[in-house]
Amino acid sequence: MNYRVLPSITDKQKEIMDLIFRFRFVNRHQIQRLLNHKDPKRINVWLKDLVDKNFLGRIYSHKLLENTKPAIYYLNNNGIVWVKYEKANEFGNDDEIELKYIKKYYQDKKASTTYINHCVTLSEFYVQFKEQERKENEGRKKPKLEYRFETKSEMWITRQRELYGKDFNEVKNYIPDLYLEKFKDPEGNRMDSTTFFIELFDPKVPRYAIKYKIQQFVELKEEEKEWKYRYAGMDNKFPLILLVFSNQPKLNGLVQFINDEIAYSYANEGLCFYATTYQKAMTQTLLAGPKIWKEIRGE
Repeated sequence: MNYRVLPSITDKQKEIMDLIFRFRFVNRHQIQRLLNHKDPKRINVWLKDLVDKNFLGRIYSHKLLENTKPAIYYLNNNGIVWVKYEKANEFGNDDEIELKYIKKYYQDKKASTTYINHCVTLSEFYVQFKEQERKENEGRKKPKLEYRFETKSEMWITRQRELYGKDFNEVKNYIPDLYLEKFKDPEGNRMDSTTFFIELFDPKVPRYAIKYKIQQFVELKEEEKEWKYRYAGMDNKFPLILLVFSNQPKLNGLVQFINDEIAYSYANEGLCFYATTYQKAMTQTLLAGPKIWKEIRGE
């Protein structure tokens, strides 16, 4: 096997690489918060080095008003090669990840603003949960809260590798933006587990596409072997589905549709959607509880 020799990078830089591999586009503020590093200058040095070594690409505008926004980073050519070899064992490959599973990263240089914002928002949701995890576990020898995530980029690879005769065009329709398993041990005795799907609908996503995605989640619940194999956590229950809409009118306009889809499903036991808006998710966080979520159970 002919490996391309890449410039060396530090362990902290590898953490940054792993994060951007998972979410595709992440901004500097998010990287700093996730690394829990108080010195932005150090973060900037690491990022500049990764850009100079062609591991990362950088999106930053010098235009007035836009130049106050943090730079956004994505995988560049050396970064994609790094993923090919460094992440191979994680996805069950002894030597490397096949190009067909990661070639989409080469398209990120030309990604639309809508897609970039979508990824950055999902990165922000991840940061929200991880900051809460850090806060809950501060000063404890044994953690009482843990969040484990699988991103769409990760699931895209694993699901293609584990088709077992299925058509990936069918399997990929079930994949959410984020899959999350929450482990909580409030009394220090045993961990309870809850699983979630998180799906973010951008402002330009048409109504029919939103309906189709919701129908796919309902259909997945009816495919018991499929979801229990791929998405059942320690609780062995179907994930709770968290939908984030671009605005309140769009959310309100789809509540009855979701209710009907649940009600008419023959496998609706334990099927539950929670809906909120982008503004609430960003200003109050996804962890704000019932005050930002509308529960939809098919009533």
